[in-house]
Amino acid sequence: MSWIPNWILGTDPEEDEARGRAADDANAALNKQMYDQGLLTDNEYAQARANIERGRINDAGAEIDQAFLEGLDNGADNVRGVFTGTINTVVGTPLKLIPWQVWLAGGLYLGWRLGFFDGLLKGWLKRR
Repeated sequence: MSWIPNWILGTDPEEDEARGRAADDANAALNKQMYDQGLLTDNEYAQARANIERGRINDAGAEIDQAFLEGLDNGADNVRGVFTGTINTVVGTPLKLIPWQVWLAGGLYLGWRLGFFDGLLKGWLKRR
């Protein structure tokens, strides 16, 4: 049983699961009939049975919940990608257009204006 209400899904998962089982059983009976008539080889019949088992859904609610969560993760990744891509473009492009030497010179100038080098220069001047 899925936690998503049937009115959102548009169908009842248990009924769909029962219809799927009935269709699989009818398909298996048809394959058995074709095998008995000699229209299918042993390998083809084994492959048909394996395909039916592989495609069978035993818990429709769990399948719906898993698909919902995968879709939610995909959507969140898409939204996250749009925002980070936009921010990286808006902020990163102007920053990349300025050469690193200008950034270095600007950082040194800002450090000098904020007084980060005052102690360094005073100690160096006193030694002379």
